[in-house]
Amino acid sequence: MVGSCIPVDYRVYEGKKDEKNKNEHFIDMLNVSKERGFKPDFVMADCWYSSLENMKHITKLKWKFIFGLKENRLVNETQGNYVAVSSLNWTKKQVRKVWLKGYGFVLVTQIVFKNGDMRYLATNDMTLTDYETFSTHSKKRWTIEEFHRGIKQTTGIEKCYSVKKKSQLTHIFACFVAFVKLEFRRLKTGVSWYEQKAQAIRLGITCAFA
Repeated sequence: MVGSCIPVDYRVYEGKKDEKNKNEHFIDMLNVSKERGFKPDFVMADCWYSSLENMKHITKLKWKFIFGLKENRLVNETQGNYVAVSSLNWTKKQVRKVWLKGYGFVLVTQIVFKNGDMRYLATNDMTLTDYETFSTHSKKRWTIEEFHRGIKQTTGIEKCYSVKKKSQLTHIFACFVAFVKLEFRRLKTGVSWYEQKAQAIRLGITCAFA
């Protein structure tokens, strides 16, 4: 089970109807976090959010990031000689200092999974020269995946059938509140989100047949 997982902000993206794109919402949340006094060790996200604008904004906030990189992102170790990050001459568990086109110096590493899949990571923390340390920090992003799966499976956040926007937004907010309560109880008692849901269902069935 994950460590503490407490959502502190969220945005509802409305696709083509939305006045902002996902990256603009992302930057808004970063700014709100700064205003609230958060001091993260790292801002983490997958390659979807690893735009130059997002990287530069995090740097402007004087924070560190660990982002996924698409395999075709251009980097160079020799000035002017840009290649895709996947085309570097990688060796096992290697961290390399490169110039990311449009941004500047970053450290990059290649993560190889047991099934042969590869993932590329970049950070502006130039102290993460040790692969194990870099990898250990990056794995903390998995908490985000755990959260998304957990809130879907325990609160029914995707199961609002109202066609009214206000009702949908209220439902989403209520699901976040419910999830926070599940998480606080998990931290206090050690009972997982899923077992808490099962307990509530068992209690409901018992009451229905009492």
